Amino acid sequence: MKRLLLFVAFIALSTIVRAEMLDYCCRLRDEKGSVVSSATVFVKIGKTDENGCYKINARYNTNLLIEADGYSRTGLVLKADPIQRISPTPTSGKKTILEYPESLKTEFDYPIYVVNGKYISTFKPYNYTDDQIAEVATTKKWNKVTKPIFEGSDIESIDVTKRGVVMVTTKEEVTFNTPKNKIGYTVIVVDKDGKPIEGASIYIRRGKADEVGDLEFSAKAGRRAVITSAKYEDYTFTLTEQREVHIYMTKKPEKGMDVKHMPSFNGGSLSSFRKWFMTYANEELRKCIQDEDTYVVAKFIVGKSGKVVCVEIAKHNNPRAARVVKNTIYRSPQWSPGLEDGKPVNVAYSLPINIAGTAGY
Repeated sequence: MKRLLLFVAFIALSTIVRAEMLDYCCRLRDEKGSVVSSATVFVKIGKTDENGCYKINARYNTNLLIEADGYSRTGLVLKADPIQRISPTPTSGKKTILEYPESLKTEFDYPIYVVNGKYISTFKPYNYTDDQIAEVATTKKWNKVTKPIFEGSDIESIDVTKRGVVMVTTKEEVTFNTPKNKIGYTVIVVDKDGKPIEGASIYIRRGKADEVGDLEFSAKAGRRAVITSAKYEDYTFTLTEQREVHIYMTKKPEKGMDVKHMPSFNGGSLSSFRKWFMTYANEELRKCIQDEDTYVVAKFIVGKSGKVVCVEIAKHNNPRAARVVKNTIYRSPQWSPGLEDGKPVNVAYSLPINIAGTAGY
């Protein structure tokens, strides 16, 4: 009887230990013992139901990782939309492009979305159904209606006239998130045919390794965790009561780009475009020189037609230089588009621009 009571007490104690959050430190190394920094750990928080759904209360910019049998792991960053629909890439095929609802299909390839009177840069129309949309209007005009909406953003008249604006009014029950608050999200995971994927595992980011490879986070014992890194294979394991874990990660094999034939500019690559850009924009950029060094990082897409579309400024410390960079990229001559399996595809590029300041002279 006494042994039985001790056994029951041990089970109860184990349950208590497993229920509380424990502090973990994973020390990451490669096969040679070198430090693996900047790796991220994700901890499993649940699975999708028979409708492919998982509900979570989370903040704007929360990172999720989605894992399902027969599909590649897929990352997801929770943004404004209360519903996040995603289709992972099958391990034996290509990822499906999610379909827009009929009410949000427009003639614009990369439109700017204004939802309920506010510019939402992260709005994804395929997250919605027609019964959630009350009204849709489109415009390519920079006027007294559109101009005030984009005050304080990096959207300018050139973006509006080239990309177009879709003005969306949602039904009252659709609530959006902002960087300052936390709401309930519904993550919907579907396959290439739009059918729900039941039992897909959802992981949430818990921490990031520092420069000495230490990855510190809190989680419950018994949870599954996966460590991801750009240059290393994913490492999956189960958390126990052991607080300090030494992990050895394997480097990924070198890979080429997925696009079989990259776009070309004047017979060259991105470096040829950079030469054209610096020649074309040199005079205007010189007018933007300030005391400190100026940097601008622009992102743009070479579309299926070879035209440059959807220019966005990712980082900058000089608004005037940012405008020059954006306007110059929009004026780019025609590219030869990228090809995959003989078909034109969209290809994204990043263009960093640095201008020396006068303080060092």
